[in-house]
Formats: sequence, C-alpha cells, structure tokens
Amino acid sequence: MLMCRFLTYSGPATLMSPLIFEAENSLVMQSKYAQKRKVPTNADGFGLGWYANHEDPIPATFVSVDPAWSNRNLKSIAEKVKTGHYFAHIRDASKGMPVSQANCHPFQCMHYLWMHNGRLDLFDSFRRALLNGLSDRAFGLIKGNTDSEYAFALFMDKLDFKQSASAEDLELAMVETIREIMRLRKAAGADTNAFINFAVTDGFHTIATRFATLETSQPASLFFAKGEITQQNGEVDIVVSDAPERQSIMICSEPFTEEDEQWVKVDRNHIVIAHGNVSVMQKPIELPYQVSL
Repeated sequence: MLMCRFLTYSGPATLMSPLIFEAENSLVMQSKYAQKRKVPTNADGFGLGWYANHEDPIPATFVSVDPAWSNRNLKSIAEKVKTGHYFAHIRDASKGMPVSQANCHPFQCMHYLWMHNGRLDLFDSFRRALLNGLSDRAFGLIKGNTDSEYAFALFMDKLDFKQSASAEDLELAMVETIREIMRLRKAAGADTNAFINFAVTDGFHTIATRFATLETSQPASLFFAKGEITQQNGEVDIVVSDAPERQSIMICSEPFTEEDEQWVKVDRNHIVIAHGNVSVMQKPIELPYQVSL
C-alpha cells in the first residue's frame, strides 16, 4: 500500500530542521524508514509550505521531485528559516501518478495550504465527473494530475474561496468534500477503499482527517501532540509546558519521538481541529461509510 507522510506545525517561531531532520523519527527518517506503513520508502518528492513572520498572509512553498534525504536546498531552508506555522510532506506516488513538481504537496491557493496522505482508489473512474462539477475558478487551480490536487480544488469550491474562514467553515468544507468524493465514487462503481487523510490550514487554524470509506479497511495512521519542543544533546523531545507562548501543536502521520504518552492517536473517521498553538481536539466525522450513502 503506497502512502505519503506529512506533518503540520503551529507554535513559537522556530527552525524547521528539528522535526524535518533531527528528531529520532524525523520526516526525513520517515522518508527512508516509515514505521507505520507496509512499504517503508517515500522517494517521489517532498514539499514545504510555511508562513513568514511578517504581515504577508500568503505562504511560501518549496517542492522538489528529489528524495527528501538527498536535497541540499531542503536542508539549508530547514536549518535557516524560522516560522511559527508550516506544512511538510514526503510523497510516495500512487500508481498512474507521475513524479513531477506539479504533483508535489503541499498545494497552495490564496493563503491556504493542502496536503494528502492516502489514495482515492480508482480515481480515473470518477475523475471526469469531479472535474465537471468544479467551478471555473477551482478548475483553474489544477496544474498536475493527482487525486490530491483535485480534492483540494473541490475543497476550495466547498469553502467558496472565502478570504476569511473560521475553523467551523474549514471543518464543514472538509466534511462536504469527503461526502462529495464518496458520492462520486459510488456513482462510478468505485467500491474499493479510499484512504482520506487530508490536511488544510489558513495559517492559523489546521484541520486534518483520518478517514476510510469502507468499514472493513483501516485508515492511514495519524497522530497529534501538544507541548513544548525541547532539544538536548541532539535529542528532540516534547514536554508539558505551562507557558502558552512555548507550546506547539503538531499533527503528523507518525510520532517523532518514542514516548507514546506524548502522542494521541486519531480515531478512525475523525477530524482534528487545531486553533494555532492554543488548542487541539478530535471529533467524529458525521458521515456514513460510502456503501450507505
């Protein structure tokens, strides 16, 4: 089963290198030795999206088709750029999805970033129907040919391209995106499982999902943690902090540390809602399995 890996970070402005390169199970380590998937190597590209520490709300992005562990520019950016909010993604291309920069996550529109870990199985069977339902503006977002980017275009339509969206707006658009994907798949006879771990942010709120369309299939892994990131003797850790200004919230495909008590495993078919580095919670996605739609 092919799967990508991603992480989201919100907290004090910090370098990206601790979670991308230096943690025990950093994102780059996962790109070579992912622990929570059957095939361990993710080598079909990577991407970063981060919000600068100034008033410009539009995030910067950097993507490459190189394996994450071999790209010097990634290491340089991670070791020099400080940010209080970023997305990072390593890609394992699904069958039929070319390795190209246009297909690398995170995808960006306005001040929104989007990532996907999973696969909308039998995508070709409902790709045309999805496209036909998009607005002209959403259709124009698509530069590559991944199921993930098509889902982002659908999400932006469900969000109505709002310039200022609340966490509730993002949550509703996400749930409606998943509902429409299942409706399209069912109409096309795509009755296999779709793995739907999406993540989206507006630069403050972050919404992520852990979802499978079949009751008999497990979704891809997803975890979150809240605490202060510390680094001593080269070891990255997360500790409980009473100082709000030092707290971070991370949502990721795999924990970065071995201490299980730091991490909350997201329940199947749940959505995670984070408000900056202030609060994080999960709740059920109130949708039936695809067969019952």
